[in-house]
Amino acid sequence: MAYSMAIRVCKTAYLNGTIEVQGSKNTVLPIIASTILTDGISVIHNCPDITDVHVMCELLKILNIKIFYDNHVLVINTSNIAYAPLPYELTCRLRSSVLLLGAMLGRWGRAEVGRPGGCTIGTRPIDIHLEGFCRMNADINLNDSLLCCQSFQLKGCDYKLRYPSVGATENLLLAACGAKGTTTLRGVAKEPEIIELCNYLSAIGVVIEGIGTDVLNINSPNYLKNADYINVYDRIVAGTYMLIASAIPSDIILTGIDDVHYIKNIIKVCARLGLNVAGANNTLRIRSFGDVIPGDFSTGTYPEFPTDLMPVLIAILLNAGGNSSVTETVFENRFSVVDELKKMNGRLCVKDDTVHIKRTERLSGNVVLATDLRQGAAMVAAGLMATGCTTVMDVSYIERGYENIVRDLSNVGAKISYI
Repeated sequence: MAYSMAIRVCKTAYLNGTIEVQGSKNTVLPIIASTILTDGISVIHNCPDITDVHVMCELLKILNIKIFYDNHVLVINTSNIAYAPLPYELTCRLRSSVLLLGAMLGRWGRAEVGRPGGCTIGTRPIDIHLEGFCRMNADINLNDSLLCCQSFQLKGCDYKLRYPSVGATENLLLAACGAKGTTTLRGVAKEPEIIELCNYLSAIGVVIEGIGTDVLNINSPNYLKNADYINVYDRIVAGTYMLIASAIPSDIILTGIDDVHYIKNIIKVCARLGLNVAGANNTLRIRSFGDVIPGDFSTGTYPEFPTDLMPVLIAILLNAGGNSSVTETVFENRFSVVDELKKMNGRLCVKDDTVHIKRTERLSGNVVLATDLRQGAAMVAAGLMATGCTTVMDVSYIERGYENIVRDLSNVGAKISYI
């Protein structure tokens, strides 16, 4: 993967070509964490070459886990795994490090994990995670930088999540793998990432009923075997390129789309924007004239439009033929994209949980800042629509989830480069 300080993007008139969509970040990270529960060698195929994966692997190495990564194949050897605290200096770089709490609890009945980091998007509390652990008979101790959980014996419980949090669902699933008896989780998230994690846990020996529903029953044997996994495509990356194609005249092929059902919600919104989408043989052909249809949109938990794509949607609606709005229902403060788009002459404002967007006749290139992963992708999208050139700074955020956004967009004719 590339490591650069900035990306230079210039107005692009037409996109044409093929993009191979990378493996899913949000799917592979909990599956990497879940290998802590196993003994032996696990192989993960189609693993994206992104910063978040490399940080997660560094955390596993502290547990004496051997890691080998080459050409999108990740080999994890837990044969000599050993308990150790995980330091804040690493966990603060990765939001998904919080999943190691559940995995370590499931393996050892205890965990000392530095507080998670990642993108700054709202408060994103982990109270649902911790409340569920307590219901499983774990004691929780918190300090400024360390989360400590311990249980003499994790016990199955019946717990209803008060919000269908993806992270909490994943964490409680992992802890339940070490609990005695049946764990019933109600009101869980139903995102594709949860389905994939459940399928992987089933492959290593966990008995899970209700996969794909909002109620999961989990029973786990005393011993969990290792298993290989073929990672699915990244639906957020695919959605990013689909949204960009809505705003720029395009004829693009996306390959590696092995289950189109996972992005039906994104396709539905893109169709409202004017994008033509046709699928066949693990590919999507996406075409548009670049004439974005305005409208009112909102994010939501799956199967609604994903919050991760909200910043990109806001950016491309600046190119719409009228006024639009986007309402955010998942995070209470995910509007950092607005201030940066205003630097490019974008006409938009925030009122409560809604961004109101007016058609901008002439977006102008400028120096802007990537403040989080998806907002950074939105600034790249805006740069492709703006007159002149745009420099997107601090692209380390983008590299947390996009393997090589410059390569992908260059392959379809975008005027973009690392600098």
